[in-house]
Amino acid sequence: MKIDCIELYFVKIPLQEKKPGFFKQPNYFSPSWIPGFRQSEVRFYLLKLGTDAGIEGHAAITAMGLERSGLGAILGNYLMGINPLDIQLVNQRIQEFSYIGMRNGWIDAAFWDIIGKVKGEPLWKILGGSGGNVYPYMSTGSTHDHDQAKITRIGKRAAEHGYKGIKIRIKSKDLARMTDFVGAAREAIGGDMNLMVDANQGWPVDLLDETPKWDLDFATRLAQSIEAFDVKWLEEPLNRGNFDGLAQLRNNTNTPIAGGELNSSWCDFKAMLDAGSLDIYQPDAVMAGGTYAGGTSLVYWLIKEIQKRNGETHDEGQKVKFCPHTWTTGLGFALALQLVGVVPPEERSLLEYPLEGHWKPEYWARFIKGGFNRDKDGRIQIPDNPGLGIEIDWDVIKRFGKRIYRGTPGNVSYQAVVDRGLKQAMYLKRKKVVQAERSAKAEFVIPAAPF
Repeated sequence: MKIDCIELYFVKIPLQEKKPGFFKQPNYFSPSWIPGFRQSEVRFYLLKLGTDAGIEGHAAITAMGLERSGLGAILGNYLMGINPLDIQLVNQRIQEFSYIGMRNGWIDAAFWDIIGKVKGEPLWKILGGSGGNVYPYMSTGSTHDHDQAKITRIGKRAAEHGYKGIKIRIKSKDLARMTDFVGAAREAIGGDMNLMVDANQGWPVDLLDETPKWDLDFATRLAQSIEAFDVKWLEEPLNRGNFDGLAQLRNNTNTPIAGGELNSSWCDFKAMLDAGSLDIYQPDAVMAGGTYAGGTSLVYWLIKEIQKRNGETHDEGQKVKFCPHTWTTGLGFALALQLVGVVPPEERSLLEYPLEGHWKPEYWARFIKGGFNRDKDGRIQIPDNPGLGIEIDWDVIKRFGKRIYRGTPGNVSYQAVVDRGLKQAMYLKRKKVVQAERSAKAEFVIPAAPF
């Protein structure tokens, strides 16, 4: 079996049933992580990989615009003709992308999707998990200008709808105002619901408004000031690369510290574990990877490493948790569900369920048939269909998306002739044939961490 078709789509799904006219204000929400920005669409790239056996795999990455418009041709050169079961080679290819400045660990989800379909098993089963279900928590995305009346209404609504937890956003230099905002949320939801707080300091963006950036002293004072509200965790209170600062913060507060959603390297996560940087590790398999391997492989390695280290200590205070970040697209959420299914049920945390104003699953998961609905007990079932367990609604993709690349063996070869000349193209083709023959003999093996 080999990859014989590669398609890349750019999709923009509006946060309303119909896209408004050019001169009208569309529905939007104001994401805490990009101060001043009004997000009115779910924008993403969708990758479809086809094989000569008729099996397809899918992956998706969030987008701002056409920043990946040239990616298709690179994927054609790197991926055409390889055996999708050869996940070690896939990880090698993803690593090679990074050498030329293209960190694209997200694409490995499409290969894992194919692997699961070939084996007739969901990803969680292939990786040794038990599947089942998980309780979601309502993840808000805006600070709402730290308005206590607004967070009181939102918190009460979360409780009324049966969520077991809510995550609120804070981002300011006014410690007292943020502390009161957290206190208002706790009062609104009562003592039984989990309360999480996200500072979005991990990857500051100053594209429109300046991000109020915290240092270790300020983050420590904030973490200590909210201890009275029994916060489940304080998320991203410092820059994602400040491993030592996060460890110091963790040692100077009773508030658990979370982060890691945009840490992408296996080196990062190992160093963070060694330093004791976090209580809760929140990798996103869509955003992670790309340096040494794909994001799915990296998150799997982190899950196993956490389990290994937790098993080596009897100090409950030193044990850490895995709780993935999911704020990307419906396909990213599906991938996170599969990886949660690898973790034993008794070790699972609540799972992030993005729900902020107009940013609702009806839109961020609109292209996933059936979506991700909670059952009568408030749980989300982890799909047990093969691969990622979901089906793409191509009517939605055709309505709101545009195919920007389609690669086949024929047009990839033709482009090589145009780009390199006939003689060089024939030389490269001979090399590719030998390589493809070697890959074709590979059998699927769960990849091990590189070091």
